[in-house]
Amino acid sequence: MSLPINYLEFNNPIHIVWRKGTPNDPYIDRLDIARVVNQRVFLLEIPDEMFKVRISGMFEINYEKFKKHNLAKNEFYVDYTNGFVYFHTIKEAETISIVYKGRGVILYPSTRIVHYDGTESTETLHEIIEKSKAQVQELIDRTDHYEEYLKKLVIAINESNRATDQALIATQNANEATELVKDAYETTVLIYQPFVNTYNEIAKKFPYPEVGWTTQAYDTGIRYRWNGKAWIPIDALGGNVPMANEVINGLMSKEHFVKLQNITEFVNEKTIVFIIPKDILQGIQDPHVVFDWDGEIIDVRASISIKGLQSTPIQIQKSSNFKDWLDITDSPIIIDEDSYFNNQAYTLINSTVKKGDVFRLYIPSFSVDAQNLSLNVKVALK
Repeated sequence: MSLPINYLEFNNPIHIVWRKGTPNDPYIDRLDIARVVNQRVFLLEIPDEMFKVRISGMFEINYEKFKKHNLAKNEFYVDYTNGFVYFHTIKEAETISIVYKGRGVILYPSTRIVHYDGTESTETLHEIIEKSKAQVQELIDRTDHYEEYLKKLVIAINESNRATDQALIATQNANEATELVKDAYETTVLIYQPFVNTYNEIAKKFPYPEVGWTTQAYDTGIRYRWNGKAWIPIDALGGNVPMANEVINGLMSKEHFVKLQNITEFVNEKTIVFIIPKDILQGIQDPHVVFDWDGEIIDVRASISIKGLQSTPIQIQKSSNFKDWLDITDSPIIIDEDSYFNNQAYTLINSTVKKGDVFRLYIPSFSVDAQNLSLNVKVALK
């Protein structure tokens, strides 16, 4: 069928924004973290087919193999024309980290996307959106009117119920006020009496106590109050209470005393731990860590479980606002080739930590072949 003339004009063309891939306009490194929906992920940019798409622990297959058999659990296929990555059904709803070089984007205007309903008529996505917006606004207006009428009805009912409740509340308040005065006196009044040497002397010295009478046992420092039925301990005040040791309770329980004695000098240290399993990819690593104490960084240790043939550089960065990031060493932490642990060729800088500071790892090199990185940042608390 023929389309209206306005559809044939190029007022709303498809916009394709490409980078040249030259030193002056290079492809940019991308790390997309996306969830698999309907067995695929839509990349934010079109990937460079020369660099390939890289996913830790998975392998990319070509088009011929993709058409001949179903994807395996650890395989994926990339549509380099439209920027789609396809996965096995077991990956559905899983969040995937995808590394690639972005060439640019393809933008489709809504006026150029047409819906066919099986007849001769057609509608563009733009028209459908505009109709939906009008219908939604009409529904909102009707809902506002309904809520206004409902609110007035609820107010009228509440006013009626409130008038009925006032008489009951007034009667209850009078009865409750009387009971509260009595309870307050009986539960809070303290009428101090002379102290006694031990708890056992209380009954002998005060055989006929009244509610509120209060006395203190000198040997334990505990004060007791008569509540009308029994002498109840209410607090402990000085006296001859002994200091705690490993055998007896005192101003501190013996269990707490022993626990305090066993506290080491490292109780005021916290360690921030980063773990990157499997491959170590270039760029900002996930996740970040928020530190909840003030302190000072005193040591950094890094290790790998699978040694690399090339050195592994690691930058540790901190920020207070997720925007401005500072390195905490004057040079990257280096794990030399054919080594499990980092060398000590660095100096700590920007080592003061404030509560709420955020830490992350950045890998500046793509040619890292070591695996299973673990990094600890030790912080002395203030």
